[in-house]
Amino acid sequence: MRVGSWINFKLAQAFRLLTWRVSVWRLAAIMAPLGGVLALIVPGFRRRAADNLALIWPERPPAERRRLVRAAGAEFTRLMVEYAHLDRFLVDLPLEITGEEHLEAAKAAGKGAVLVTAHYGNWEAARLAALRLGCETGIIYRAFNNEFLDRFTQSLLPHVGRPVLQKGREGVRGLSRHIGAGGFAMVLVDQRITGAPLIDFLGRPAETATSAAQLARRSGAALIPVRATRDSANRRFEISFEQPVTGENATEMMAEVNRRIGLWVEEHPEQWFWFHRRWNIGRKRQRPQAR
Repeated sequence: MRVGSWINFKLAQAFRLLTWRVSVWRLAAIMAPLGGVLALIVPGFRRRAADNLALIWPERPPAERRRLVRAAGAEFTRLMVEYAHLDRFLVDLPLEITGEEHLEAAKAAGKGAVLVTAHYGNWEAARLAALRLGCETGIIYRAFNNEFLDRFTQSLLPHVGRPVLQKGREGVRGLSRHIGAGGFAMVLVDQRITGAPLIDFLGRPAETATSAAQLARRSGAALIPVRATRDSANRRFEISFEQPVTGENATEMMAEVNRRIGLWVEEHPEQWFWFHRRWNIGRKRQRPQAR
């Protein structure tokens, strides 16, 4: 396994070196169609995306759902190309920012902010927007199974803000300390966490971690949804910092976060990562009471 991981890393490194002089936007445009095809022919990816789409939008014709799988594969490939060249892609990246007043209000309050987002567009562009607005934003992420790619990723992520933390006990402690000191950090909240409360997402119950909302409640930090929508035609990202989420408890707050993310997905479904096992399809659980 370690040898295979090393070979995959070297292939990724070779791709990065061979394409270094090509514009990232142009390279992404070249690679995106291939990603769309792979999304349709790689069984695991095709099946997960098709199952998710059939669950959420059963009324849509199969041909339309197939088109969305292909489009999502193309957008995911654009993301991978951007990540491969993240250090140079972010330099002078055009951003159209709205809702900056919510970030500025959190900064003025001095209690920091938890920025919640999804595997949608390119969330690193949102961190770049916060950095340009004077709010350096750390991130907590799930470590790659490939240790070599993970180390490479850790070398790139600080370009947009620190700290860079891995999910797990130590990472959560570090995140809590950072937010408690008035810092800003981003959390991607759209992956299924086994055993987490069932909260509606796109009209279906989905296991949703409430830790981001709990952290905001404990620290007094603002819970701010933010999305970074890729506009490939104009070679820019549209960044929207939304009205902070409030609520009586963490479950209620995450229900609102899920609702907001659902609106993003409905507007630009191809930009969301349909290849996750977001819903535990085929398994039934009782919906827990809000707490």
